[in-house]
Amino acid sequence: METDEAFWTSARMRAAVAADDVGVVIRLARLRAQLNQTQLGRRCGYSISTISRIERGQPPSQDVHVRRRIGETLGIPLEFLGLAPSGEYGSARPSSVDTTPIGDLRVRVGATEPGRGDPMRRRDLLSGVAASAAATALPSPPRLPGGRPGLADLLQAETTAVSPPELSALARQLRAARQAFGASRYEELTRLLFALISGAAAARRDGRAADRGSATVVLAAGYRLASELSVKRNDDALAWVLADRALSAARITGRNAPVAQAGRSVAIAMRRAGHHADAIALLSKNAEQLQPGAAPTDADVATYGALLCTAAYASAQCGSRRNAEAFLSEAAEAAGRLSAPVNAGEITFSATNVAGYRISIFTALGDSATALDHAARVDVRRLETSERYARYCIDTARAWELHGRPDRATQALAAAEAVAPEELRRPSSHELITRMLYAPTITPSGLRGLAARVGAVT
Repeated sequence: METDEAFWTSARMRAAVAADDVGVVIRLARLRAQLNQTQLGRRCGYSISTISRIERGQPPSQDVHVRRRIGETLGIPLEFLGLAPSGEYGSARPSSVDTTPIGDLRVRVGATEPGRGDPMRRRDLLSGVAASAAATALPSPPRLPGGRPGLADLLQAETTAVSPPELSALARQLRAARQAFGASRYEELTRLLFALISGAAAARRDGRAADRGSATVVLAAGYRLASELSVKRNDDALAWVLADRALSAARITGRNAPVAQAGRSVAIAMRRAGHHADAIALLSKNAEQLQPGAAPTDADVATYGALLCTAAYASAQCGSRRNAEAFLSEAAEAAGRLSAPVNAGEITFSATNVAGYRISIFTALGDSATALDHAARVDVRRLETSERYARYCIDTARAWELHGRPDRATQALAAAEAVAPEELRRPSSHELITRMLYAPTITPSGLRGLAARVGAVT
């Protein structure tokens, strides 16, 4: 094997750093450490699919926290990843990597040889190119839980120092967060999630040994909700990162339902990034692993059905009516096995839930008549939360717009505003509203005022 000096100063490494190709830097360091992608993922808490995307330069490779975590795991000088060196390493680089797994799923970094500094000074290697990148990549300091954290601050919540709460307190926090989501109170939800994630992480890390498994389940749920919130805010890259954190935490629990629910969040992020086939494959695999047997629990049936509905919508998004209808049919069969609505993570699964999906699915397929037919059959009294009712109204509005009836679409949007105005402040809702507002047709009565109230126009 080439020496450390030769490796870090090799032409391949120099070229990758000069081009700011973080994926190649990580892949070269991983291969030198004799780790495959699965092993690296286990040691730094990411899935194999995430490691693969990072090495290809895809999201979340741009996330400075992801870069730092992998860099510390593999002993990569952090400035090679466009980051400022941490005080832990100073200007010296680790001389070896001990790949023995330890409790926090990372690797130990071997001691630096006495008298050995960084094998390459930045001025000798890159003439300051990567130093400039490091200067622009410094993360902002974490916000305190008592302040008003923003969406991106949820990435730092896990490392915020808090005392480990009792499991009962975590359960109350999770219920409060889910209630805020169901009521479409998204500003409040951001604050609640920061506290939930930081508390669950502290309980997993520093709490009683007997509580750590349950705390990890809550942590996965917190990250799932955070990913859902990012989707609401149209921040797809952040949604993918948070969903993958949910999946990493869920896998640690060893429980099928949390893994499947987190996998659904990852699939939604993948679908929104245009990876429809990969999203459908992931959902199908998770559904197959979770497929209820002769005497399933209601929770398993609900999770299974939610996966199928999401797969149906992803199929519709890529134009496959046949697959969408097949997934919908199986989801309806699963709903028929339940005597009442059942919570599956952040979704309450029921026959009404499946019916609601039919509206958006047939709209995505371009069949507005069928979508509106299904919308007329939904018993809105069975829609469990304000978020679900507003979602139904907005999906119906999209169908009416596609059907050439912007007046009916405006009425549906007004109904959504009445119960969950924050749903109409989403970028996707703004897009629908402005498209109708500036269409070369008569502007429906009330649309301009609605657009102004929800911030779609200024």
